[in-house]
Amino acid sequence: MSTGGLIVQLGIAAYILFTLLPDSSTQMVAFPWVLLWQVGLLCFAIAALLKLWRWDQPFYLLGNGLDWAIGTGVVTLGLSTIFSQFPDQSMWYSLTAFGYAIALYVTNNLLHRRGADILPVLRFQGILGMLVIIESLGLWITQSWLPQLNKFAKLQAWGLNLSYDFSDIESRNGFPMGHQNYVAGFLMLVLPLLMGLAIMAVKRRSRLLWLGAIGLGLVDLYTTSSRGGFLGLGAMVIYGIILALWHYRHQRILVIGGSIGAIVGLGILINANNRLRSLIVGLINSFGSNPAQGGGELFFRAIAADVGWRIGLEHWLFGAGAGSVVMLYQQYRPDWAAREAEILFQLHSTPVHLWAELGLGGVITVLCLLVAIASFWIKLHCSQTWQSQPQHQVITYALFASLLGYGVLAITDYQLDVPAIAGGLVVILAMLAYLGQIHTGDWVALGNHKQPRFWLAMLATVYLFGAIAWLVPVNRAWQASSVGFIYLARAKNLLAETTAAEITTALPEVNDLVNKFQERLKLAHQLAPWEPYYPYQLGWNLADLAVGMGNQKEPQVQAWQQEGLTWIKTAIAVNPHNEAMYNAAAWLSYQQGLFADAETYFRQGLQLHPLKRSLSFGLGLSLLRQNKVDQAIAAMVNEVIHDPIFITSPIWNNPSLQPLYPQIVTQVESAYSNALNQAPSNPSALLKLASLHWWIGKPDAVNELERSGGSAKLLADAIKNDRKALSSVLQNPQTALELVIAAWLTPEQRPQLLERAYVFATAQPLLENDGMAIAIMKAMGDRMGQVPNFDQWLRSPVPDNSPLVMNYRRARVGFGVVSRHIDGVIPVDFFNVSDRAEISLFLRDLFPIL
Repeated sequence: MSTGGLIVQLGIAAYILFTLLPDSSTQMVAFPWVLLWQVGLLCFAIAALLKLWRWDQPFYLLGNGLDWAIGTGVVTLGLSTIFSQFPDQSMWYSLTAFGYAIALYVTNNLLHRRGADILPVLRFQGILGMLVIIESLGLWITQSWLPQLNKFAKLQAWGLNLSYDFSDIESRNGFPMGHQNYVAGFLMLVLPLLMGLAIMAVKRRSRLLWLGAIGLGLVDLYTTSSRGGFLGLGAMVIYGIILALWHYRHQRILVIGGSIGAIVGLGILINANNRLRSLIVGLINSFGSNPAQGGGELFFRAIAADVGWRIGLEHWLFGAGAGSVVMLYQQYRPDWAAREAEILFQLHSTPVHLWAELGLGGVITVLCLLVAIASFWIKLHCSQTWQSQPQHQVITYALFASLLGYGVLAITDYQLDVPAIAGGLVVILAMLAYLGQIHTGDWVALGNHKQPRFWLAMLATVYLFGAIAWLVPVNRAWQASSVGFIYLARAKNLLAETTAAEITTALPEVNDLVNKFQERLKLAHQLAPWEPYYPYQLGWNLADLAVGMGNQKEPQVQAWQQEGLTWIKTAIAVNPHNEAMYNAAAWLSYQQGLFADAETYFRQGLQLHPLKRSLSFGLGLSLLRQNKVDQAIAAMVNEVIHDPIFITSPIWNNPSLQPLYPQIVTQVESAYSNALNQAPSNPSALLKLASLHWWIGKPDAVNELERSGGSAKLLADAIKNDRKALSSVLQNPQTALELVIAAWLTPEQRPQLLERAYVFATAQPLLENDGMAIAIMKAMGDRMGQVPNFDQWLRSPVPDNSPLVMNYRRARVGFGVVSRHIDGVIPVDFFNVSDRAEISLFLRDLFPIL
């Protein structure tokens, strides 16, 4: 075996690894996995370079216009990187794209070396696809389906009957790639290939094997509950029907019968899946509607599309640069998005994403690719050699079906950065290019002429060494941060195991570990200063350590807090379009007494995300500390309007806020009244005003609640102690609120009913060692025995140290995936949320956001 052949096999091994590796789309941004897929692409690059330098061997291009598409894409990536606001970020993503382009050429040359026998490559991809399907179903059954059924069985013991719901993302099959849409995308690429292999199979056993893989693949697609996947499957079914009607003109009755069966089968699959049914309803309801008034996943994609469109318009020629979406997203996020789609790293539509990052150059690249593929179709059907080889016809139709199915799915998602998807597209395009060359005679090769091949090889060599030189510090930074987070974890574990009395003794060892963490993260920042992740993680973790130490006056602890703020400011300088960083800087500035700075950061955060919880309240606090009382009240009013349940927070019991509370309530009431006057039939406006009146104790509030209907009427009946109206609740309570009311009215069954209410509210089985839940339920029961009526049980103040006051900090869920780094810690906001357990658990729907 030649050196080049061995290197290519290493690259193929990396492709197999990242296709089968569980959670591969996430693991690829963790060290050392991030290094392995780069090595895989590097292997293809080295193999291509060796091939270029061997004058006695032809280096085949793709032909039939594909080279123009690839060339246009390369030029566009280069120019978009040069003009990008974040050129290093673009360089990282562009180098990856160049790697896949090189892999395409290497794969095509491998096919030429094998001669006309393309079947082994197709069989390889089919076997890999079959392994993915088996692994996917196995992991889904053992890690999602069975655990969920077990959970439902436990909940049923408490009287809560739940069924398997694909609307819950935890229920969908995202194995092994980490997301259900990625699995569906891979299935779009391999299902047609499996069908082609089944058609070409000579032995009955082989045919049954491939047909069985197709059946399992369809089951796998169903478990993903991917809407884009089923749209792609529908496109492939229509494509198959058209082909069958065309090729089997004399058996049209049979074809029509089979087509009807396929369509009916697809309809049954969609109807059996509650999430897919909602797609049809959502699409019907969305026609002619304002996206700003929507909700759910269609609304989510409308936001992403709006962002992508506007980024592309402002960078229309070459786009904002590859990888720039995650940096710019919040700058372009529309105000009507409310709290949906707060941060994204991709725009959930390949055309939209390419338009945003590559602009007109990306559009031209896609058009060139589509024209090349269309010309393939026409030229092959005009080729006599192709028409004389049924096997190649089947393979061709299977390849086109893969591209069609995936192309339809790609309209609804962006997946070109997932190794399994990108690698599958490389294999399919290489096979298609090879078939096009051998049957159309469009052989394009760099022969044994030294010119210009020498200069191309020289240029490629310089480029490869330059790319490696650029990547070395990037990967050193990744490795350094990974080690740093290990030291940080050790420091946190040591603090967790140390009692308050022992903290002074343990602090030197903690300091040593934290210093090592700082050294590694500072090194990472020096090596890759264009990455906001490293300074943000360094700053946030130092400040979080200081916060976790409580009232410790150790100089080192104070230094951590100050250094933390400094490093978060550094992260903001790297990427000034991230609300989370302004949020952290604002609260840290406030805690350190820098109230003017805090005001500035709160305002900057609100510019990026006007409805982000705690920002308006924090702005109000910082203004209050500067004696700007009227502005402070206005900011706090905005917080309550955008987060109505916040009016019930125990935080208002703070002595500094109690004088402002009446004015805040008055202004909120005025805003709700104006909204109701503008839309008298709006049930949300009516409910918010009624709930506010009830909470502040207005005399007619109970009647307003009764008129609002739903949970509000149920609450009104309970406050009035109307046992006749509550007879069904007493006999058979069905919701968490009904169970709480039943617990109030039947003291002898109170503990059991409160336990059931808590289980219904949280949809989680109650565990014996869940101390917090047990404490909350005990406190609820005790208060029921202490207050004269149900209204007082809900509204009367509770001590700050009561279990009924739930204090927590909101986590930045998905931070690692969005940041394209998962080695570090998931940050939580520095604002301490304070909720009333009774309201948060049982009456949250009385305070609608919209």
